[in-house]
Amino acid sequence: MSKISIVKGEDRKENIKKAILLIEKNIAEAIRIKKSKILFIKINAIDSNFPLACTHVDALEAVLSIFYDKFDEIIVGDNTFVFTKYQGGIYRKILDNFPKVKLSDLTEFESENIEFIKLDGCALGKVSLLPKQAFTISLAVPKTHDTFVYTGCLKNMFGCVIKNRESLHAMNLYDRMFLNKYSKGNQLKWQNLIEVIEKTRPDLCILDGYEGMEGEGPMFGTKVHLGLALCSLDGVALDKIAAKICGFNYVPYLSILSNKNQKDTEIIKDGFDSINKISKKFKPHYNYRYQIVTKTNILPILDIRMFFSLLKRSYRIKDKIIEKLQS
Repeated sequence: MSKISIVKGEDRKENIKKAILLIEKNIAEAIRIKKSKILFIKINAIDSNFPLACTHVDALEAVLSIFYDKFDEIIVGDNTFVFTKYQGGIYRKILDNFPKVKLSDLTEFESENIEFIKLDGCALGKVSLLPKQAFTISLAVPKTHDTFVYTGCLKNMFGCVIKNRESLHAMNLYDRMFLNKYSKGNQLKWQNLIEVIEKTRPDLCILDGYEGMEGEGPMFGTKVHLGLALCSLDGVALDKIAAKICGFNYVPYLSILSNKNQKDTEIIKDGFDSINKISKKFKPHYNYRYQIVTKTNILPILDIRMFFSLLKRSYRIKDKIIEKLQS
């Protein structure tokens, strides 16, 4: 049986600590079984210019305060430009209190091949082996997504792909701007993401739901206050209940994963008595209806809003060009 602890409160750090401690015996057993002296905390550092989209520093400090002395080596990272270009950026401040921590873009560790299936064939990527070698915690934020409906702890692990990340989407960026083709590739996108999750599945999932993001996630959405923290050794179970709390009863990749391995779930509550009372219906991404189908009868429709979203991060275009030339 899977256990999920859910804490409701108005202190981000205390919520997270309580959620961890509510299942601490199960976590201790999982650490013993993994037999690794390395702790890897996979944060979501998609772009620190958009703080709501990223793992909060306070959330990371709360997790480190509990696990810091349990491991010889601690790695905090994500394969994003926050680490590749800015050596950890805003997360460097944790080094004052937790000097043993190493910040990483994950490229220095061993990796393995991963095959992404695309509409026009296949593409080879690389994914870090660190999640398999270390005791791995996915520390994420609940957000809507522009491709996968909802992103939480499991989708967060996509940041362990260190080469050819764009192939996850089963098509190039230009094709993604046409909504009919976008929908046609959905089945392949789900399959690609599930392959990543299977290769990087975290040992422990911690969702900092103090605040979430609705609308144009995973980066440009708006804040929703939840005042929650969720913790579980079962990432599928945690993300399914978190998605439900956010108003999403159907998230394709989570449904596929859940059908593969169905388990009973025990929810340990603190600070509330009913899931309905802590739930808030998030506004979905504007292209939500194209994310949950595999074909559409519409004529080619250009997603103009996606073009303007890209312009919001125009400073990344140069970096992307350099990455392409170096690969």
